[in-house]
Amino acid sequence: MVLADNVDGGDDLNLIVTTMNGNVFCFSTPSPHHPLKEWRSSNQGRNNAAYRYNREGIYVKHGFRTFRDEEGKHFWVEFEIVDKYRVPYGNQAPYNVTVTLLVPGNSQGDRRIVVSEIYHQPGKLRMKLPTVRVRTTGTVLVEMVDKNGFDFSDEFSLTFHMHYYKLLKWLVLLPMLRMFGVLVILRPQEAAPLPSFSRNID
Repeated sequence: MVLADNVDGGDDLNLIVTTMNGNVFCFSTPSPHHPLKEWRSSNQGRNNAAYRYNREGIYVKHGFRTFRDEEGKHFWVEFEIVDKYRVPYGNQAPYNVTVTLLVPGNSQGDRRIVVSEIYHQPGKLRMKLPTVRVRTTGTVLVEMVDKNGFDFSDEFSLTFHMHYYKLLKWLVLLPMLRMFGVLVILRPQEAAPLPSFSRNID
């Protein structure tokens, strides 16, 4: 089956085609990329062949799905619930949204952190997730189940504390720069002879 995803990181939607000989081709399209247009597998997870774009679904906003390194105690995930069903069907609320943080390399805590909430209106929403204490990678899985039991999901990857050495670099460099600045400012204005420790008094 031909799959659709944003492979090269651009603004367009790419088509991934495989052949019986083992070749994989990626074709660009004039269609702009949107997370609800992606078709990463033949059955779209547990939801089989449900159409999502301009219909119903959930996706993480672009600024929050970019690959990044998280530090601190918490981080935010912003997502949008899309529900454009027309009258007489109305919206498919309530929406049971579950955000799962999968961190297989977390040796100091849970490897599966789950936060869930029930929403009654579509739109842009945010959830706060805790960061892990170890230096590892993780995946954030956002799932939504509507009143009919249809399941929609989106996911993205990120890292935790991978670039801590940047802070250590500045912690080492800043004191040295300060001391160098003090020496430059407080240097003697006139040249003074160096002290001599010679025993020859002549």
